[in-house]
Amino acid sequence: MVFPFRRSAICAVVSCLAAAAAPASADEVRFFGKLTMKSVDEFIRLNDDKPVTLLSIFSPGGILDAGIKLGRWVRHKNTDVRVEFMCASACANYVFPAGRKKIIARDSLVMWHGGPQEWEFTEIVDELRRQAAQAMPPDADPYAKFAVAKLGRYWSVTEYRALETGYFKEIGFDGTLVVLGNQPVHYDTGWWTATVGVMEKYGIKDVEAPADYGTPAYLNKSIFRRMYFRDARLTFELGPDGAVVATPVGN
Repeated sequence: MVFPFRRSAICAVVSCLAAAAAPASADEVRFFGKLTMKSVDEFIRLNDDKPVTLLSIFSPGGILDAGIKLGRWVRHKNTDVRVEFMCASACANYVFPAGRKKIIARDSLVMWHGGPQEWEFTEIVDELRRQAAQAMPPDADPYAKFAVAKLGRYWSVTEYRALETGYFKEIGFDGTLVVLGNQPVHYDTGWWTATVGVMEKYGIKDVEAPADYGTPAYLNKSIFRRMYFRDARLTFELGPDGAVVATPVGN
């Protein structure tokens, strides 16, 4: 991918990441990178016996299972979570909401883009079940067999949904923000974030962030949005009446 930035700007970001590599205090641990089962297992192995009070994280996301495993570790340790630079996808869905306190550092982003509870997955799973019934003997439909073979990977969606639903109950998060950009209204956006007020409304409590976090002005000046989330076309704010409002974000 080619980013429309001067070399100096990119070097500045890299320098910041390098400077942030070491913990700032003895009770702080850091997770930088994708959420995979291998990376999370290794992280827990190295840090499980430490008296941790703060997890600093910089992650573009990863797989659901790994995000939930790290989120449960955060809950078990009763630690705060601080986002450094960005926490997206599975990081935003499962790790960020698990913190005792959730801290968003200046110029950092928490970005959602969907999950297994979306309606489109419901439609696919329902169709898979219908085709599976038609593919059963004694009058198995060959076309249904073909469809089941092609759609078989969506069986895992039902398992992921159950895992996610149970986890959200554990941490007191209703999961709305995970799908809010796609339903009940499907907006023309690939990613979205929200102000602290909206996060609290949907169950993500004790969030500490810059005063203007989640506003269009904050997003429009973010180098990370322009580098990685250029199709993030809206954010969610609270209107004067306390209702959640989708607010467009400029290019």
